[in-house]
Amino acid sequence: MDSLRKWFSFSKGERVAIITILALILLLILACLFRPSRKSLSDESLHNLDSLLALRRAAIEQQQQQQTEKPQEVAELHPFPFNPNTLTEEEWLQMGLTDRQVRNIMNYKAKGGKFYSKNDLGKLYTISEEEFAQLEPFIVLPEVSRGKDTKSTSQSGVSTGSTTAATAPAEKKAVPIVDLNTVDSTTLVELPQIGPYTAGRIIEFREKLGGFVDKEQLRDVKGMDDARFAAIQPYINVGVVEIRKVDVNRADFKTLVHHPYLNYEQVKRIVNQREKRGMIKNWAQLEELIKEEGEVNPLLEQYVKY
Repeated sequence: MDSLRKWFSFSKGERVAIITILALILLLILACLFRPSRKSLSDESLHNLDSLLALRRAAIEQQQQQQTEKPQEVAELHPFPFNPNTLTEEEWLQMGLTDRQVRNIMNYKAKGGKFYSKNDLGKLYTISEEEFAQLEPFIVLPEVSRGKDTKSTSQSGVSTGSTTAATAPAEKKAVPIVDLNTVDSTTLVELPQIGPYTAGRIIEFREKLGGFVDKEQLRDVKGMDDARFAAIQPYINVGVVEIRKVDVNRADFKTLVHHPYLNYEQVKRIVNQREKRGMIKNWAQLEELIKEEGEVNPLLEQYVKY
């Protein structure tokens, strides 16, 4: 017993050393316990960083697309019904064209150039697509022959004083009634005040939208003003069609941001919500989530699924 007591009896200094060692061991154990939490935090940070990089790439792509669609801002014009073959320099300026544009047009006419159709004006490099879209509905062109003036001869088999079928006014073509969800651009140009450029815009908007549910949605098409909509409104309808919906919980950022009724900030909110807080369950939750980032079009409800 004396020998055992000798082994387990410690001096004051030895007891302090033992307590210190035990404290260090306890701290090491606690450090090991908390290490997985720090790793998890690091993984979450890396995940968030990947999300931010994805958002940044999508923003750059959207900006590049907008620059491609609209390379430069153009001034709003103030057109009135006009014949480009007879319009004076002062009248071109009155519509809002620049001095350089007017000089180019007048030079074209001075060299014998003529406008035989509305599209001929749009082919001039000095007139941008945006400006042509504003001018096109107001162009008034009487029938202009591209060939030389013809004279009646005995070989034609028609007397000099007679009126030929070629010079008789053509019968006015009936305006078709079109379904916005199935019509093609070739048929759209037969509507009043709709040219190839505007027809292409309508088809492009329909593809991004996923289909029309109301003819009033045409007002959201770029370049569609009140006068043009009023002119075509009697000739359009919206047939029954299966709308192509976008899944707000699974669609990627690029798909969501290309929808006409969602802006960039609203899509950011959607992506952050589903990554950090869980899936979006219904329209009420989606509307509440994105309304702070811009106006919410009530028709959006018909274009999303969960």
